Amino acid sequence: MSYARARILKISIPEHIALDEAEARLLLAVELYREGRLTLKQAAELASLCVEDFMRELSRRKVGIINLDEKELEEELKIAEKLAGRTGG
Repeated sequence: MSYARARILKISIPEHIALDEAEARLLLAVELYREGRLTLKQAAELASLCVEDFMRELSRRKVGIINLDEKELEEELKIAEKLAGRTGG
């Protein structure tokens, strides 16, 4: 992981839950990405995956790869409309 500073968290998981460290990291990365607390690259790093593999995991788990809030989406749509106007579309 390439974080300049990192915290180590120690948690206990009930024995009946079959969960290893790799899956726990993936689940945490997916949820933090879904909440917008990590970028795609940061979440992939937390999950110890390349960005492409992390994107596949997001898709498999029905989590949107484009993680924009309403304001960011409106800004992107305005830009797209301007670009479409320039190209005659």
